[in-house]
Amino acid sequence: MKQGKAGRRSILLAWTLLLFVLFGCGKTADNADGGSKEKAASTVASGEELWQGFTIENRQVNSYATEFQIDHLSDGYRRITISGQEYLIVPEDKKVPDDLPEEITVIRRPQEKLYVASSSAMSFFQALSTLDAVSYTSTRASDWSEEEIRTAVEEERITYIGKYNAPDYEWLMQEGASLAIENTMLLHSPKTKERLEQLGIPVLIEYSSYEKHPMGRLEWVRVYGCILGIEEEAERYFDAEDQRFRALSDKENGQTDSSENGPKVAYFYFNPNGYVSVQRPGSYVAEMIRLAGGTYFLDSDPGEDSASGSMNLQTDQFYQEAKDADVLIYNGAIYGPPESLEKLTEEYPLLKDFQAVKNGRVYATGDNLFQGVTHMNDVLEELVGILEGKSEGTFFRILP
Repeated sequence: MKQGKAGRRSILLAWTLLLFVLFGCGKTADNADGGSKEKAASTVASGEELWQGFTIENRQVNSYATEFQIDHLSDGYRRITISGQEYLIVPEDKKVPDDLPEEITVIRRPQEKLYVASSSAMSFFQALSTLDAVSYTSTRASDWSEEEIRTAVEEERITYIGKYNAPDYEWLMQEGASLAIENTMLLHSPKTKERLEQLGIPVLIEYSSYEKHPMGRLEWVRVYGCILGIEEEAERYFDAEDQRFRALSDKENGQTDSSENGPKVAYFYFNPNGYVSVQRPGSYVAEMIRLAGGTYFLDSDPGEDSASGSMNLQTDQFYQEAKDADVLIYNGAIYGPPESLEKLTEEYPLLKDFQAVKNGRVYATGDNLFQGVTHMNDVLEELVGILEGKSEGTFFRILP
């Protein structure tokens, strides 16, 4: 059922306030009563002793992100912890400490020859105006949605060196790389990680796609600012985006005209194995739909115990859950968007019975939604418009 604009904005604000409570949002005792949030760069004193005499002087307080932690150590060193893996960031004028535990990955500043295999991570370097620090990628020029990055790869200022699980090791041996930034797909190819490390290239596996809040994903800009040694620039960027997010959340907040739920939305794609791949109810995509005033079509996980944001459904299960959805969004980031609604329903006839298909409210995304992490506020604003009946935009296009 359709909800008025004011009601949808109220839901957006309500969800934002709820998430501020659930995820901590970096609040301190001074603003716990709902007052203005402290600057994103706030830290708390720790004093915890680590290895080799290192002490945590301050622990950075994340606003939304739960998948990384940054600790400020003595003498300008930093520790980043991601999914239990510790990374020691060594300042340019400091030495690598002797006898560090072997499980700690050392990353030295400056970083000038990065191998960024994670395509979504590249947007952070673009946002921070540091693409010149990136030397290699595992995404072809034609597969980049951002023109600036695509041009850099076409002109070989950033060199394509093969797929993430089979990079050109000989090239890397000859040219060298200061750090490899991979996404969690590399966990399925452990020999690739082992080979990179044998070449003396430290590997950082990033988990930004596991964040449950859209702004948590964007907050990973802090990780890259820390690695590059431009933490203040990263904080300014994130703080501006956070201010924009909160302004968007407050925008046109008025009296709700109804207590009805927002439009029901299903986000999915058909994979080659015969399943329907969907986002989990706790994923950042599902949360973004809720923040935009929609109702995600799954209330709870129907199976698959996994930390990943995605899961597979049988087609009949998907039919039962999504046939009455007001809006269908086809995720075209993996195998590309469908050519048309007619082509999609020809290939998957069960969709013809779906309410959104009958009403012509089927949209598709492309690579730009997945790759453009730093456009999160633009995506959210556009999604709000779509749920209010607008036809399409930059990140979502209606299937003809």
